[in-house]
Amino acid sequence: MSTPTQVSVAALESSPARPRVRDAGPARRAGLAVARLGLLVALVLAWQVAVSTHLADPAFVSAPRDVFEALWTLLRSAELWSNLRVTLVEVLVAFVLSTALGLLAAIYLDRSARVNALVGPFLTALNSMPRIALGPLFILWFGIGMTSKIVLATSLGFFIILVSTMGGLRNVDRDLLLMSRLYGASGSRLFWHVRLPWALPSLFAGLRLTLVYCTSGAVIGEMIAAQAGLGLLLQTYSGQFAIASVMAVLVVLVALVSLLTSLLGLVEHRLLGWSAGSTDVPG
Repeated sequence: MSTPTQVSVAALESSPARPRVRDAGPARRAGLAVARLGLLVALVLAWQVAVSTHLADPAFVSAPRDVFEALWTLLRSAELWSNLRVTLVEVLVAFVLSTALGLLAAIYLDRSARVNALVGPFLTALNSMPRIALGPLFILWFGIGMTSKIVLATSLGFFIILVSTMGGLRNVDRDLLLMSRLYGASGSRLFWHVRLPWALPSLFAGLRLTLVYCTSGAVIGEMIAAQAGLGLLLQTYSGQFAIASVMAVLVVLVALVSLLTSLLGLVEHRLLGWSAGSTDVPG
């Protein structure tokens, strides 16, 4: 005869308690893609009308056609791809470091209430500091190479992962915790099999935001001082007052972040399909 503890462990490890989410049909996905494309076309047309009617000064806001021409020129140049590769490496390394360090710190602080109470105010103070304003100091300390940009981007992403993970760990359903304790789940089992899985949706929300902030940190660091990168291209074109080229580089940055977040969304969908809204859950 199994004990309550054995029953609880088996239930936590193997019970399919979370509902599976029904995937949206092809027609629905196609309709959503068409709607997004229509919205994009409408925005570009509104942009073109604003420039053509001089509601927006063409000297400061280039026409869409000029931006597309500059983008096409960039895409055919080796300059874009070499600088894009540098920025991509900086973003990915900073993202991995932010995720690893932030997740480990969140787990440790959650498991150590005394340490959390001790260092919590210092972490809040550090998080309130404008790291972008500290960019010149990071470059002074770590040089104008990739290291300073990675450190700057990691300093932005670390706190996002830390806060989102700790928030998820603290917002576990109380009834679920009570039921798990009643069945004899130990503290470590409760953490790894209940609280941490419950915090994963919050973690993935933080991961999406971390990608954006890591990209911003890397590009801003490159704009301050760098040997290569998309931020350096932005700074160069801005100095030349080549607005169309500046906006073309911004389009590349938007496409880069969109691609990375889409890949992250695929991973999230595979791992956390159970956490989607209840409207898609079959009855």
